[in-house]
Amino acid sequence: MGDFNYQYKDRRMDGTLSSAPKEWTDLLDDYYIDIFGDDKQITWHSGRNSAILDYVFCSTNAHHQIPSIHQQYLSPEWTDHELLGFTFKYQDNNGRGPGSWKANPFLARNRQFRKALAEFLLANEEQFTLIKSFSIPQQQWDWVKAEVKIYIKSFQLEDLNWRKKQLHQLLSKRNKMMRQHKHRGLVFQGLDHVNTQIKLLQHTIAEIEILKAGKFWRENGEKSAGFLKRRALARENQRSITELRDPTTDELCRDQQGISTIATNFYSTLFTPDPTDSVALSTLIRSIPGHLKISSEQQESLMLSIDMEELLEDSKHTRRLSSPGPDGLPYEILYLVLKYPPLQALVTDVFNTALQKGKFPKSWNETIMCLLYKKGDPTHMKNYRPLSLANSDYKLFTRCINRRIMDVSTQLISRHQLGFIPGRYIAENVAEQRDDDPTFGSLDADIGLLLDQEKAYDRVNLDYLRHVLLKFGFPRPLVKCIYKLMGDNLIRINFNGHLSSEVAKLRGLKQGDPLSPILYNLAFEPFLLAIINDRQFQGYLMGTERTKLLCYADDALVFVHDSADLARLQIHMSRYCGASNAKFNYDKVEAFSVSGRDTWDIWETSLAQIHINHLHSVEDDVPLIYLGFPLVQSRLQRVNFMGSLVTKIKIATQIHSTRSLSVVGRATVLNSLLLSKLWYILRVTPLTLADFKQLRSLAIQFLRKNIFPVIPWSVWTLPKELGGLGVIDIQLQASALYFRWLQPLLVYDQSTIDAHPVSSLLSHHIRNVNNCQFHQIPLLFPSSRSQGLLKQRTGTVDMIYRAVDYLPRSFGSARINTATAMALPLQAAVFVPPSSSFVLPLRVKEMMVADVFQYDSRLNFVHWKDTRDPSLLTWKRTPSTVFKGLATGKLQFQPYFEPVCSPAPLEDSVVSFAPLIEQFRLLDDQPLGNVQASAKAFRQAVLSSVVSPLALRKISASSWKFFWSLSLTTVQRNVIYRLILGRIPHRRFLHFIMPKVFVSPLCPVCLSMNDSPSHLLFHCPSKEKVWQGVIFEFLWPTTSILDIKEALLQLDFSNVWYCQIAGIKPFRILIITLGQLWLAHMRFIYDNVPMDHTAILASIRTSVRQTIAEDQCHSLL
Repeated sequence: MGDFNYQYKDRRMDGTLSSAPKEWTDLLDDYYIDIFGDDKQITWHSGRNSAILDYVFCSTNAHHQIPSIHQQYLSPEWTDHELLGFTFKYQDNNGRGPGSWKANPFLARNRQFRKALAEFLLANEEQFTLIKSFSIPQQQWDWVKAEVKIYIKSFQLEDLNWRKKQLHQLLSKRNKMMRQHKHRGLVFQGLDHVNTQIKLLQHTIAEIEILKAGKFWRENGEKSAGFLKRRALARENQRSITELRDPTTDELCRDQQGISTIATNFYSTLFTPDPTDSVALSTLIRSIPGHLKISSEQQESLMLSIDMEELLEDSKHTRRLSSPGPDGLPYEILYLVLKYPPLQALVTDVFNTALQKGKFPKSWNETIMCLLYKKGDPTHMKNYRPLSLANSDYKLFTRCINRRIMDVSTQLISRHQLGFIPGRYIAENVAEQRDDDPTFGSLDADIGLLLDQEKAYDRVNLDYLRHVLLKFGFPRPLVKCIYKLMGDNLIRINFNGHLSSEVAKLRGLKQGDPLSPILYNLAFEPFLLAIINDRQFQGYLMGTERTKLLCYADDALVFVHDSADLARLQIHMSRYCGASNAKFNYDKVEAFSVSGRDTWDIWETSLAQIHINHLHSVEDDVPLIYLGFPLVQSRLQRVNFMGSLVTKIKIATQIHSTRSLSVVGRATVLNSLLLSKLWYILRVTPLTLADFKQLRSLAIQFLRKNIFPVIPWSVWTLPKELGGLGVIDIQLQASALYFRWLQPLLVYDQSTIDAHPVSSLLSHHIRNVNNCQFHQIPLLFPSSRSQGLLKQRTGTVDMIYRAVDYLPRSFGSARINTATAMALPLQAAVFVPPSSSFVLPLRVKEMMVADVFQYDSRLNFVHWKDTRDPSLLTWKRTPSTVFKGLATGKLQFQPYFEPVCSPAPLEDSVVSFAPLIEQFRLLDDQPLGNVQASAKAFRQAVLSSVVSPLALRKISASSWKFFWSLSLTTVQRNVIYRLILGRIPHRRFLHFIMPKVFVSPLCPVCLSMNDSPSHLLFHCPSKEKVWQGVIFEFLWPTTSILDIKEALLQLDFSNVWYCQIAGIKPFRILIITLGQLWLAHMRFIYDNVPMDHTAILASIRTSVRQTIAEDQCHSLL
């Protein structure tokens, strides 16, 4: 296709052209077809000359795949050719269908539409009254939705698209004129006028789009993480299912009808319930203890009437991008309908009847199902996840029911189940399983089994679910409602935009339904309870507590002690399958050694019987992945995991490094797109200091590319209100994420800690590792840690140590009691003053205060033991050395310890570290106990004590906030920020660091003065002329260059307040000028373009006009 530069129709009788060989024309005639044929009009215009010079040929075997063609006139200022267009269907047999209709949710933001919709509903009240006379409320509601759908389809935004519509009409008119062969003379008299109108409209539309794009990029391109993410990742091609394997014949089917048949047969079978084992069902139901039952008050709360305020609040706070169901009405449109007062009584009636009687509108039982590819062979239906797209009003109802069930289910579902339960956290299972203490089970052969269920949600038997809900005490009307919501459904599968025939869904929960996650947890709970309450099942002794399983939704991790445990587990699995229709994939079950040791020889026979052929241990090269977290059991596994992680981040940084981003854009990309890959795994995955250094190096390379002199890492990570760029420090963030595990250990008493599995395990672990009675001591006093950060293996405790060491604290004002003082390490009670030369004996690190002090219960104070006390002989000369140091003042007591050495009134003698822990402070001087454990609060507390460079400190936080809010180009923001920070690459600096390359410190432009940032941008004679021209043309005449420089360096523009041009602020003029001066200087350095102040002023004028136009572009629409 393209400009042939000759008229193919003028070929000679022998088929040749003077400008083309016969072989070429024969090839076109024999194997290709001109897709426009006789419909083509003139494609080239030049003055009074015109001809058909542009062609699109298509091979004869693909010509039928071009359903439409079009020819469009373009402005002669752009090209002297017309645009030839066509539609080509790449997948003819399985081409994409129309799919299901969906209303544009942005219509709800249009005032004209909202007004028109209200008028439409008002106009239909009379017809609605008639409908009510012969229909039930459910039918009336479906009628209302159907009418709204019809109206929205017919609604046109006339004003918004009038230019494009008019352009389309003019092009159609021109094409008709070109086909009027009989009246060609008369037609051409009006053709020039039509062409002029087309040209003007095309130019106007193009200019508006350019202005909109420029404004949108300035406002979002550097600061919006969501915008950058959408633009950074190329939009994934819409996945089409082009072929499926027939399970009966094992042959691939590629035609649309065959694919649809295979899928409908697969889901018809999947959604048809199997008979349940009544004995297994009753046994499993009995495993639910009698006390796990909701109260009568909770039953009443579940059945409370739904009011309109609740529905409006829910619809207003729903996810904006949620896909609607078959009716095509998104939440935004539904909200407008619900707000219409005459319909509100009907809506509440429909919703409450659904809750109390299980009667639904017919549209609630209709669902479109989309298939999302997971992994594995894409020709097998089992490798797709069925996502149900239900109507928005249906999801609004189930959201309401889900919230009520959530409120009562926390007490019903065991603490081992973390999936979709408020207040529970996915990483707790991994933190609880991750065992860094070598004394835990090091000699045991315990294993863990990661169970895998086939189509877990889709196979739940609804009769089984009903028995479980009734056993838990849910009201029968609610159970009936849920049963019908999940069971009385007709589904149509969306294949490449084509909808299949209806499939009856009689089993399973709907993936994508707000209600499904909590219902699955309740359905799965009897299986978990059966294992937990099985006295013959031992599980794994984790710390001081025996743990049998951990679970997140359908991902169950079961700990097995021996072959007897494995046999018991198989019994429970078989019973659960018989009762609920569940199906376990034994060939996908992952087994691993809890201790890490290779115990395959012990388990080979037992595991092989259930088709498990591998036991993961330290002998494996890569770690097992559980819930997305690596279960690292050896140094090699950690190295390999880090290698793959670093490779992924490195590839991502290389992709984003090609983009033209300012310092703000780079910081945003790094935080939102690159480092965000780390935050999930860092919640429970310990990394070494070398790992953090490697990751930080990748971040620094990305940030510093093409920026010289470099901006220090400490400035990149400063908060933006302090003049930094807000990059999240990787190591600090890792500690901030571990703050979730640290805070309970500091603020809660031991009984509360012991009630929480993860906190209890960590407390036991810290005490065990440090051989101490209280876990708070190693956390508060680093000197008391028997294993610190220097050991070869980095574990969870090391990460907690790093986190607590980050927190600012001062124990000077703390007041402890005598019991706490006696429990401290001796090294925590004393310190060596800076002026002293005293050297603490090495054995002091091993001693406790109680080893050398004794408590006087009569006077309530502690004092040094008698030097003749036999217990001091254990420590040889160390006690006397310490005593002499204290007596001479070369060694002193800590401020919090000194008061307990004097007699005092009797007080509580319970050991309490609260006075010390209260000295930890986060933001607003809040103690740890009053602050929610958040990574952001932790980072802010740590960074609050950081001192920024002097150049940044001179600027107020409000001025920085103003600067970051400005919509600037990449060059403008980079130049002004580097100017403030002192990172402009002037010739004097370059000469200082590379004298052999840059032989002179003089300015390369004027060659008369030593270069500097001020000289480069302000005081070089050629630059001064530019600033003087800007002052004369745009600013108040008395403004000086010094005023401008100070305003830019301080980000304080109060002294530059006047602008001679309307529509733009004076500070924008200064920033535009600074950017243009920088560009001109770079062109001089790299391209040898002379520094012409008149040319620079002309580019400044252009940029100013463009900025004003971009800011005012919406007034043109």
